[in-house]
This record gives sequence, structure tokens and C-alpha cells, in this order.
Amino acid sequence: MPDNLFYPPPENPDADPPHRESDEPLEAPASVAFMEMMRQAAQKKAAPPPPTPESPPGGGLLFPGYVEVAPEEDEDADADDAYDETDELDSDEDPALDEQDEPERPVKIKPNDPAYAKKMEQQRVQRVKRRRARARRRTVGVIGSIIRSFLVVGVAAMLVATIFTWWTPTQFLSSGVRDELSMAQATTQATSEPTALATPNWLRRIGIVAGHRGPENDPGAVCPDGLTEKSITENVAQLVVRNLRGRGYSVDLLDEFDPRLQNYHAAALVSIHANTCQDFGNLTTGFLIASALARATAIGPDEILVDCVRQHYGQSTGLPLSTSDATVDMTDYHSFREIHPLTPAAIIELGFMLADRDVLTERPDALARGITDGILCFLEPGSNPGAVPTLPPNAAEPEVLPPNVAATENIVPDSNV
Repeated sequence: MPDNLFYPPPENPDADPPHRESDEPLEAPASVAFMEMMRQAAQKKAAPPPPTPESPPGGGLLFPGYVEVAPEEDEDADADDAYDETDELDSDEDPALDEQDEPERPVKIKPNDPAYAKKMEQQRVQRVKRRRARARRRTVGVIGSIIRSFLVVGVAAMLVATIFTWWTPTQFLSSGVRDELSMAQATTQATSEPTALATPNWLRRIGIVAGHRGPENDPGAVCPDGLTEKSITENVAQLVVRNLRGRGYSVDLLDEFDPRLQNYHAAALVSIHANTCQDFGNLTTGFLIASALARATAIGPDEILVDCVRQHYGQSTGLPLSTSDATVDMTDYHSFREIHPLTPAAIIELGFMLADRDVLTERPDALARGITDGILCFLEPGSNPGAVPTLPPNAAEPEVLPPNVAATENIVPDSNV
């Protein structure tokens, strides 16, 4: 039968249908047929879906006697999900818990089946583990927050206290607080007394050269009666050594060509000599003193040493400074070229062996005292160089022989004096 045929309903259902000459159905208009098709389509769309094997009609079970078991929803799930988005997993947490947090599919088992109880126990254990893991993460996060808070508060407190201490006027502080702050500041600024540095050995060492002394058997200048320059200089040099050692210095008695003179480093060095015994026709007297011409400076240590010895030697002996000029043998003395460049040095001619013979042979103590005082004047400015020296305990006083005896007997004093 065509779908577009339409039988209009009777106006009165109880009345007899109108008489028609034939049973042929009436053909409905196209618009009415279209509306009827739309209605039928709407009814089909609103009808419930047909039953499927997974879900029987009416929401019943597909297999009678089985129970559908689904994981329980954790009551703290919403809060924990929000917390898990910002918190990190604890270092000792089991990584397998992340896989356990995923939802599980329902498993259909029988209520009286042992697998049912086992499954329920597994779900309970999983829930307990998840809760413990969340509790650990929450605890670690809380403790970390507390520690960070304490650190921030402590640093801020120190900064604020420092700032207020710098800019707080002292009149706003009580007297007790001011006293304590003063004591703390004084304690902080207190420093111990610096330990005095040990004096280098060369600053307490003095070299005394006895002219012409040594194994070369060089007598130096010789008078007609046998008096030699070597005998005079040895006696005076030994007395100078005794005097300076009594002042606490380390003194070296050196030969004329002593190997120790090579790069000799000391606080001062004085070479003692005596002038010639020749007769120049007129009476020539006095002493001479000079420093190295090659090292001469305006006010260098050599010049200061020469000036000190000249002044004190003249006062002690009464001899005048000779009007003769210093010879090249004095200004270019070989020891000046051998010693250390920083060692102040001078050479002195005690007097003329002919005109000043009495002073040179009979007053060796005065000669030695003048040289000693001159060296002390250089090493100890402002001291009293004229004080009587004292020998250290157990120190043997060097034997001083008269020049004529030393010359006639050819006695050479001990070089270790």
C-alpha cells in the first residue's frame, strides 16, 4: 500500500462511517504525509535502546547469580587530587602507587566465591596505601613550609635588627644596653700585642779586620827598631772585639785576606791599620779615616759610620785628624769590593808609627775605646757609647801584648778570638 494514502478519522467514532462508493483509500496531501513521516522518525529516536548482552533491559544483571564489584570511591579523592597537582612525590614513596591510582574496571565475581573476598581485600589494601602515601606527601610539604617560614623570618629579623641598630640614636638606648654594646665593641676591636720579630743575625754582627793579620806573614809597615804595623793593629783589634762583645754583639775578628770577607753581611765593618814609619822631614801626626769612594753617597751609612768613628776616636785619643788626604789604598780598599753591598764599612789609620809612636804602643785601650764608641754611635744612636763594657759570663778576656813584645817574639794571636 502506498505510504501517501491517508484515511481521515471519522468525526464521530460511534457513528457509522460514511458511505463511500468504493473502498479505495483517499490520497493525502504531500504536506500531511511529510508531517506523518517526521512524527514517526521522532518516535523512533525517543524509544529506549534495544537490550545488549553487556547491559540487559531494565538494568539487570546479564548473568544471574553474579555481583558487579567496582572500586570504592575515596572520600578524600577531590581534596587529594587538588593537592597532588602542586606537591611532589616523596623520595621514599613506592613508584608503583602511581599505577594503582588509576581507576580499575569492574570485575564481576560471585559473592560466595573466594575470589570475591580476595578482591575486596586487595582494594582495601590499595586504599590504605594511597592514603598513607598522600599523608606522607602532605607531612613533608608541611614540614618544608615550616622550615622555609622560620628561615625567612630569621633572616628578616636579623636584617631589621641590623638596620635599627645602625640608625637608632644612642640616647634612645638605656645605659645598661650602651655599656654592654661598648664592652662588646671593645672586645671585638681588641688585638693582641704583636710578637717582636727576631733580629736577623747580620744586624747583631760586626766585623773587625786586623790589618795585615793572616797566614801571609805580612808585617805591614816596619820601623827601624822592628816595630810592625801588624803588631799594633792586632792588639787594638782584640780590644775592640772585647768591648763590642761586652755590649752583646757577635763580633768577628777577621784577617786581612779572610775568606769570610766574600759577601760578608754585617751591621758594620771596620778595618784597622797604622800609618807609615818613614821620616818625611817634618813631623807628620794624626789619624786618617775613609769609606769606599765607589760607594760614596750624600748621607749614606758609610759616611755616617766614618763620621761617628772620627768624632769618638779623636776625643778618646787626643790625636788630630791628619791634614793629609786619604790615599787610594784606603778609598779603594780591597775589602770594600768583597763584602756585601749593604754592609757599612770604613778603614782607619790609627796614626803615624813615627810621630804617634807613644800613643800607638802605650795607649791601646784609648785607641780601642775610640773605635768602639764610634761603632756604637752608628749602631745605637742616642745611647751612651762611653759606658764601661762588661764581658759576658765565662768569657775569657783576650790577652793584649805590648807591640814591641809581639814584634820581637813573632807571636800570632789566636784567630778565633
